[in-house]
This record gives sequence, C-alpha cells and structure tokens, in this order.
Amino acid sequence: MQVSIIIVSYNTKDLTLNCIKSIYKHTKDIEFEIIVVDNASSDGSIQAIEEQFPQVILIEAGDNIGFGRANNLGAKSATGEFLFLLNSDTLFVENSLKKLYDFYKSYQAELNLGVLGCFLINENGVINGFGDDFPNVSSIIERKIKVIPFINRLYFRSQLKTYDFNKPYFEVDYVLGADMFLSKKLFKALNGFDERYFMYFEESDLQLRVRELGLHNFIYTGAKIVHLEGKSFKKKISNFKRKIVHKSEISYVKKNYSASYSNYLIMDILWLSLSAFNSKYTFSERKDYITTILKEHMQR
Repeated sequence: MQVSIIIVSYNTKDLTLNCIKSIYKHTKDIEFEIIVVDNASSDGSIQAIEEQFPQVILIEAGDNIGFGRANNLGAKSATGEFLFLLNSDTLFVENSLKKLYDFYKSYQAELNLGVLGCFLINENGVINGFGDDFPNVSSIIERKIKVIPFINRLYFRSQLKTYDFNKPYFEVDYVLGADMFLSKKLFKALNGFDERYFMYFEESDLQLRVRELGLHNFIYTGAKIVHLEGKSFKKKISNFKRKIVHKSEISYVKKNYSASYSNYLIMDILWLSLSAFNSKYTFSERKDYITTILKEHMQR
C-alpha cells in the first residue's frame, strides 16, 4: 500500500461523504486506502459511510477523543508507506494524492522532507491557506492585542511573511493540519500527535518536533485541494470551541516556550479580564470560559 488517507469525522456526515466521494472520483494511478476515524458522531455518519463506501476502513472511537488522538488511532491501522491526514471538510478537484506522493518520493532526500502540504483553496479557486511560521509567544500576544481597542493602536505589528507562489515548492514552518502528507515511519518516530491537545496547535507541535529531527516542511504548489474552512463547526466561535482553542494554546506555550510563559501569562490575564465584558456570550458562558482557562493555567 502506497498511501493511507486518514479522515477524522465528528458529526460531519455530508462533508465526510462528499470528501470520500471526491477522493475516489479524482484519484488514479496510485494504491491507497481510506481510513475514517469517527469520534462518536450522532448524525448517522457511521451508517452512511458503511452503506455508501463499504471499502472504507471505519474505526469507531466510541467517544469524541479529539483530532490528534483520533489520527493516532487511525495511523495504527494504516498499511500505507505514507500517511495523508485530511480534514473532513476538504474536496479533491484533481489527482492531488498522486501529485503529492510523486513529489515526496522525488524530493524526500534532496529536501530532507518532513511534512508536505499543498495549496488549500475555497470553492472559487482562491487560496485560503497552506501553512505559516510556528506560533510563538510574541505572535500569540500580537494576535490578542490586535482585537483590544485602543491598546492595539500602540502595538507594533510585525510584517506578514510573503511566499513565492510561482516556485514549484517553498518551505514553511508548519503545514496546516487540514492536509498533512508524511511518511508513516516519520509519524511513528514522532510518536504521532501529542494527545494532550484535544484540537488545535497539535500540527504546529508535531512539526516543531519534525524540525528538531533536522527535517523540513514544504508546500508543493503543483497541487490543490478545496478546503471548506470552518464548515465542520456549525457555530463560528462557540464557547466550547474558544475553550478548546485557548486550552491548546496554553499547553503549546507551556511545552514549547516555557521560558516566555510568564510574559504570555500576563497578557492572557488581561485578555481574560476583557473577556468578562464580551457581550457576545452570556454571563454563564463568560464565567465558564474564564474559570476553565484559569484552571488550565494553574495546572503544571
């Protein structure tokens, strides 16, 4: 088996079905398997996948175990030389899997390839993501300050990094978690995703470890995949989502930037103080959010 595609599903029945359908429609001249890890969906995802795509390897997690842990579970059943970790809210519009596989095999040694990704585009063909610099304490603080009235005017904004899209490939610190192509051997050497992250920041954490091994992460500009970004979340920023993002952020800083944690903590306390007045959420939601994040900070 050349490639094992791993898709994590959680109450995204239609998105997942369309994703699988697009893979089978556009993928040719490569041996692959599709593994779907379902995080205890309640929308009939399991039954629909079994009925429409009986060839798919379906793993029932039994609970919502998060993104990283679910991918780790899928990787244990994978028989491919390579893994392609793919979001359920993506669509193939060309033979992207074969393109990524051929590029990786051709340039693995020359580039010291770690993780490979491609252009993610919206339904109109406009690029909406691919990867970026690793988040660090400075960039996280800057992101928070940008939305604070008055204070944001006093803060120096760093310049956005630019990439040459005309090149056949370019290096990034990390590839977005929506489309990560890497060897199974490397994923196993890294012990997969750190399961302390329920969701978010896990791809940055994993690719920091890739860089520590002396490998590099790249975007191949000759392939593209549609990413229906955010459609796997029905609400834009639910209280649940902002809690898990923030908790993962704290875990990421504590693990990878412990020397700068005190600076981060000061800014985060200010952020939490202002969150108490965020009228987008009910009083109960604000209290729950602030309490949850403070508890996370107090944990070692």
